[in-house]
Amino acid sequence: MYGRGIIPGDGSACAPYPPDEVPDLTEKRAAKRASYSSPAILARRARILDLTRELIAELGVAGFSVAEVSVRAGVAKQTIYNIFQTKERMVAAAISEYFEEREQQIHYASAPATLERMIERSVIAGRAASQIPNYMSAMMAIYHALDPDSEIWSAVQRATVHAHKAWIEALAEQGQLQRWVKPEVLIDELALYRNAVILEWCRGEIDDDEWLLRTVTGCLMMMVGATREPVRAEILAKLDELFAHGLPQYESPHYRPGPGHVRPA
Repeated sequence: MYGRGIIPGDGSACAPYPPDEVPDLTEKRAAKRASYSSPAILARRARILDLTRELIAELGVAGFSVAEVSVRAGVAKQTIYNIFQTKERMVAAAISEYFEEREQQIHYASAPATLERMIERSVIAGRAASQIPNYMSAMMAIYHALDPDSEIWSAVQRATVHAHKAWIEALAEQGQLQRWVKPEVLIDELALYRNAVILEWCRGEIDDDEWLLRTVTGCLMMMVGATREPVRAEILAKLDELFAHGLPQYESPHYRPGPGHVRPA
């Protein structure tokens, strides 16, 4: 006998479906996933992430709620959870995709995974970030929190290491790092330094120009101790140049308005 579980009355089991009527659950799941890739859903997803960034800039992550995004977007909370699964994934996606989108708008003049690219990327990205102080303050609150959500923290970390990660990995492959240097540790240490300087800027303790100069020169000072010749000599020469003439002037891309772009009083 076929049915959907237990036969009422006698408690005996029954086969859930006839063999030739078993539903293809794989196809159903695939169809559901495809429905969340439609142009309408993708546009809704982008709108939700924009609002997520706006709320983070306004309220910080601690004050952020899916319910408020739902109201502002005019979308049911369950729809949001169907798209992102959890609030943490939604916030992480909002952070990661904003920085990825911004990165795609930059046309670098320098070669990838080089000293010059590290400087160029740091300056261009830093100048763009200076236009969204509320959002950057929220990112620093996440990064420096005592007990942050790991998924959201990792999204901030990925955005932070982007400027120097490829260069350090290339130096490691070329044998240009000191033998006691672990590349992954060095990458994280530079990220820690970068975000410490950003935190000072968010507090209003240093201005935009000092933030960028300290970020670049501080990272290079750390790299002097971590590298071998001839890279070490190249970095020292660059430091002399930067302290004598300041940071290079790079052409910045025209970004769409970012979240929290008004500096608080």
